[in-house]
Amino acid sequence: MFFLRALLLAAGAVGFSTWPSVSVQMVTYKRGPLLLEALAQVEQQEYPGDLEVVIVDDSPESQEEQLDALKESLAIRYIFLPERMSIGAKRNLATRSTDAEVICIWDDDDVFTMDRIRKQVEHLRGADVNCSGIEVASFYSVPDQELTVRPLGLPPIVFENTLCFTRTWWESGHFGFGEAWEVSGQGEGTLEPWWEQVKTLSGAEEPFLYIYLPSSASGGTALNKNRQPPPCSKLFALASALSHGRFPELPGPHVSSALSCARAEVQELLSIPKFLDEPSVIAAAGIQRRSVAERQRVQLTADFPSDPALAARSSVARHVSHGGDPVWGSVSDMYLKRAAELQAAVRLDAFGVRDRGGFAPTAAAERLRYRAAEALGVEVSHLEPLRAVRYGRPEQCFEPHVDWIADPSDEQLLELGQRVASLLVFLSTLPEGRGQTDFPALGVSVTPQTGAALLWPNMDMNGQPLPEMIHEAKPLEEEGLEKIALNVWVRDRPLPTDPAILETLFQS
Repeated sequence: MFFLRALLLAAGAVGFSTWPSVSVQMVTYKRGPLLLEALAQVEQQEYPGDLEVVIVDDSPESQEEQLDALKESLAIRYIFLPERMSIGAKRNLATRSTDAEVICIWDDDDVFTMDRIRKQVEHLRGADVNCSGIEVASFYSVPDQELTVRPLGLPPIVFENTLCFTRTWWESGHFGFGEAWEVSGQGEGTLEPWWEQVKTLSGAEEPFLYIYLPSSASGGTALNKNRQPPPCSKLFALASALSHGRFPELPGPHVSSALSCARAEVQELLSIPKFLDEPSVIAAAGIQRRSVAERQRVQLTADFPSDPALAARSSVARHVSHGGDPVWGSVSDMYLKRAAELQAAVRLDAFGVRDRGGFAPTAAAERLRYRAAEALGVEVSHLEPLRAVRYGRPEQCFEPHVDWIADPSDEQLLELGQRVASLLVFLSTLPEGRGQTDFPALGVSVTPQTGAALLWPNMDMNGQPLPEMIHEAKPLEEEGLEKIALNVWVRDRPLPTDPAILETLFQS
């Protein structure tokens, strides 16, 4: 993990000159196993700066000996109290016990993504942000093994356990958590006057699992339950994070059980098959990986020189980054059933009608566009109007190219932003080795199958272009074959609504 942080520090120099030191604050009482798993979560945080953990424990007996193994890889300061103190009093003691530049509150039972600290520190870099909090969009109840989503329309809520703030702001305002036993932990900080200064990362920007236990100060059962939530960006962001490895995989029972049950619950709540299937689907879906020796060597550096002007907004790029490899899977049944409708629309050139009113997509296409946005965890306004492609002649193909804007002088970069990800949905099935989408630098080749989708990032997690995502459409090579697909391109910012500006997308 120290080696990983060193690599991230080198990569992070692109965005920031320095990363502030962070002190993770944990207060605990008689929950040794949960404390160990929480520390293991912190150990897996992908944060490039200095990181420490301050633990304040008022359990009947000290648990420090249990931390010895973790102290080899994590800077830990353990404060044992001889008598009970309220949650607020323990939090205040922890904040006074560090010189770190940033303080991050972390309860021992909650489950966060591995980039939580990094994202909140980046949030603190924004204008007028001194205290960052994460919206509690969903709750996981351990006793009920049930995930519930806060109904739409309710105001966002942020609790103490998600706060991340600068020490200078905290000390200059003489702030503190409520220490009285009758309020400590109950209002989760919302009763304090400084709470108005908390800036929120939405559940779509940073999903996490807020855990209810019988011993939780706020009780063990979620309020405002919604067991049939409508599709929303927050729910799909959580689903994407659960399926794409953004949460840590730990050997302990608490985190692993919560994640396993949450995945199953998300599947039930959405009542649809997975948007992208597990990697086991790859072999059956027609994706081929060449060995390293067989991979085509591409002079990527020469073809795509680095230019800072081509960078995308990292906050959006991080949502759709999948570790640099394309991800293959099947689209939900809802769209498989509409494949014939979409195919017919493409053949009739009626998939999208451009008239004086601009681009008018069919209902099926618009549903797919909305579904893609939700699955990627971005607002639908970030998606370009869908574009259809159809190849019907044996020699038809598309030369090697990248989807991201490679020309720094292109006006699109200023008006429309960078393309951070691509989703290619196939609407026809071809024989093996015909009309493949080929990634020569990755050694990946995909044969189209009706209702399948191929998703890949165009930017890394820091918003830097990925030249290795160069790809091409191979020729059909036979008469009577037809390749039909839909391109879904994601920008790093909301697109303008002016039809005249959107029309320029079709000219690029």
